[in-house]
Amino acid sequence: MTGNAERTRNIAIIGIGASGKTQLADTLLFNARAVPAIGKVIDRTSNMVLEQEEFEHLTTITASLATIELNGVKFNIIDTPSQDGFIAETVNTLQAVDGAIFLMSAQTDIKQEAEMLIKYAGVFNLPLIFLINKMDGENADFYTALHDYSAYLNVKLTPVAVPIGSGEKFEGIYSIADKKAYLYPKDASGRARQVADGAPADAGAFEKEFIEAVAESDDALLEKYLNNEKMGAEELFESAKKSVLSRNMFPVMPGSALFNMGVDKLMEICSLWMPSHSAVSDRVVLRAPGGDGEEASEIKRDSSGKPVLFIFKTVIDPYAGKMSYARVFSGRIGQDTVLYNASTGTEEKTNHIYTMIGSKSKLIDSAESGDIIALAKLQASKTGDTLKAWKDTLAVPRVYRAKKLVSYAVKPRGKSDEDKVTQTLNKIIEEDTSLSIRRDTQLKELILEGVSKEQLEIVMHKTRRKYGIDLELVLPDIPYKETIKGRAEAQGKYKKQSGGRGQYGDVWVKIEPLQRGKGIEFVDNIVGGAIPRQYIPAVEKGIRDAAGEGFVAGFPVIDFVATAYDGSYHVVDSSELAFKIAGSFAFKKCMELANPVVLEPIMLITVAVPESFTGEVIGGLNSKRAKILGMDQDEGKKQVIKAHVPLSEVQSYGDELRSITKGMGTFDIEYFGYEEVPAHIAEKIISSRNKKDVKV
Repeated sequence: MTGNAERTRNIAIIGIGASGKTQLADTLLFNARAVPAIGKVIDRTSNMVLEQEEFEHLTTITASLATIELNGVKFNIIDTPSQDGFIAETVNTLQAVDGAIFLMSAQTDIKQEAEMLIKYAGVFNLPLIFLINKMDGENADFYTALHDYSAYLNVKLTPVAVPIGSGEKFEGIYSIADKKAYLYPKDASGRARQVADGAPADAGAFEKEFIEAVAESDDALLEKYLNNEKMGAEELFESAKKSVLSRNMFPVMPGSALFNMGVDKLMEICSLWMPSHSAVSDRVVLRAPGGDGEEASEIKRDSSGKPVLFIFKTVIDPYAGKMSYARVFSGRIGQDTVLYNASTGTEEKTNHIYTMIGSKSKLIDSAESGDIIALAKLQASKTGDTLKAWKDTLAVPRVYRAKKLVSYAVKPRGKSDEDKVTQTLNKIIEEDTSLSIRRDTQLKELILEGVSKEQLEIVMHKTRRKYGIDLELVLPDIPYKETIKGRAEAQGKYKKQSGGRGQYGDVWVKIEPLQRGKGIEFVDNIVGGAIPRQYIPAVEKGIRDAAGEGFVAGFPVIDFVATAYDGSYHVVDSSELAFKIAGSFAFKKCMELANPVVLEPIMLITVAVPESFTGEVIGGLNSKRAKILGMDQDEGKKQVIKAHVPLSEVQSYGDELRSITKGMGTFDIEYFGYEEVPAHIAEKIISSRNKKDVKV
């Protein structure tokens, strides 16, 4: 379904977890007659669910696209995840749409992800229309939700409709905008019945608030309002559109996506007040990678220009292959259109173009500026890439890169070889850009990194279901190190005679501590030919290899300088191997005398919490041997606590913080450096290592 960009609305459905986002999308499919009945996640009939894990966990983990038509307007609707482990895909989606419907629950379950959604909607300058959903639910309270969310998000929400009843008595809505009441049957048909006497007692106050919000961004209308002049509905609606598009007004209304109550009026508002593809801006800006704006190009948003597409999502099916979801910002594409990836320069062909209804695809001949489509089997393009009709590096800028907050070692439960595991996880990572894998050479573990433990657990489900590989997550070992606090010198001598040519190497080595983070330095201070030049690299290799094996507990030794300053050799028996072994011996003897200690990785953690949780959070950090660096307040009035804390104490901190703050706390964590482990803890670490029969 392609066509006039003026009648196209590209809208993301965003909001907190369990607010009914997927249910709203399913109800919209029914209202558009795209499906015969309203699907539901709870009974596994949803048409918008792409992954089975979404049914099992009752949460959206991947964005789902539906192209529908309602009252002559084409909507590209994208249902999005909300939980922090999957929000990277939501941010990618926000870069591909022109506006968003923000869902909240009338049962007022505020969650911290709402802040990030508001933040990135602002980054992309997206107009927002809010729906306080689940008005049919127990303890539903439109006005409490309105107040609490306005305060928490620091956003002025302006009601354009208010509920008629709530909970089991929720009957419909009264539209402040057009002064009409609409009652709905509970059969989810969505057929509203207009009545004349449904206005609530305080409708006049809400009408005044609505007019004031609209007039604030329209000088002519403001003058009329101040002069108590009558304003026509058409004039009011047109000014309301300007206010919404400029983000000077954030309309909010009540409804029930499950019972299809108020959904028709919500989409009428979206048709009137949400921007068309070309109304947002007539141009899209392409920039050089990492550019500061100097190297940029503006591309016109219409179908007559050269094609420019932005890939915001990737889906990989083990049987059907890869589907790349893309926004067409400019131009027109058809079968076999040649495009170039701005990141790689790779040529791609648009062999198959689809519109989507959840997991169901429909092949189309072409797509044009304003469309959101799926492309099958692109060879080398991934999420975040820009495809264009010409070859250069200018691209739609990538704005968001998820921070890796949790790390777990991945271990096969069966006999799957590591290469197969890595290949499978790479496919999962291509779908979810917030994940990464790496091989830790010290720990000899395959490490999967992401945003939350729940995210990684769902990855384990997907690898088992989609690829038949059963994996488990375990907390990684801590990458402890060793170093020295003193200086020492010793001789390393290796002499072996066993008939024929023997082995002989002899070197004197001095080791001294270096500043933390300096690594290992080797100094050749051999003079007078005590050791021939060709054997010096072997001495260094022996020292470095011995340092890698550790001394106290088998952890690599770091932050020292080793100086080779004397030695002897044998004309016949000396060799590189002999001097490598001699260097190793000298190093180990020095370690015995240089006061070796165990080091642990220290992280810089930044925790943002509502003020009421500050004391408990600081107390928890103190119990983890944290050094509190300071406390400040962010723009959202949250308390921001910074601390240095050992990695061993915060490997699963996200779960703990979520529990303490009831889901309203956030944290960032990054590597800071290594510090000496307290003696009593070092003893436990060494004892544990010795029990594993680690060679030292």
